[in-house]
Amino acid sequence: MLSRRALLGGIAGGSGLVAGCLGTEEIAHCSSEGLGSGSEHLRRVAPIEGDEQVALGVLVSEEAAAGGAGRAVRVRNTDGDLVASIPLSDNRDMSDLDPEDYSIFTSEEGELYAVPLGRPPVHGEYTVALIAPDGEERATVRLRFNCYAADGTLP
Repeated sequence: MLSRRALLGGIAGGSGLVAGCLGTEEIAHCSSEGLGSGSEHLRRVAPIEGDEQVALGVLVSEEAAAGGAGRAVRVRNTDGDLVASIPLSDNRDMSDLDPEDYSIFTSEEGELYAVPLGRPPVHGEYTVALIAPDGEERATVRLRFNCYAADGTLP
């Protein structure tokens, strides 16, 4: 098992798919590590916080959201069970999430979706796949994360 220092060092030097929970009022402290394909259409995956719970933020390109580069985003847990399926063109422009509100996503443009994960503490490992219009996986990201209550207490 990696030490906290080794994990944080890996996060700082890792790919653009790693992040922590961000927001104006912290409900959680998160650390995460991601491995992905570097796809221009599956732009970034990171845990983000809402007012009461942590969510898995998934940012896709405008082309993917319009259905030209993607049909859906599928999120699976470590057992391979489907956790969420987001039909992209059917949900286009329905997300009220603005990437500008989450600094980890501000350097990227696209449409941001969120899959609720629960109140902190919450942790897990998920595989996020962008499904192409032909039904094949176009890009995948594997994300591991730990999110703890901001004040360090358990619920």
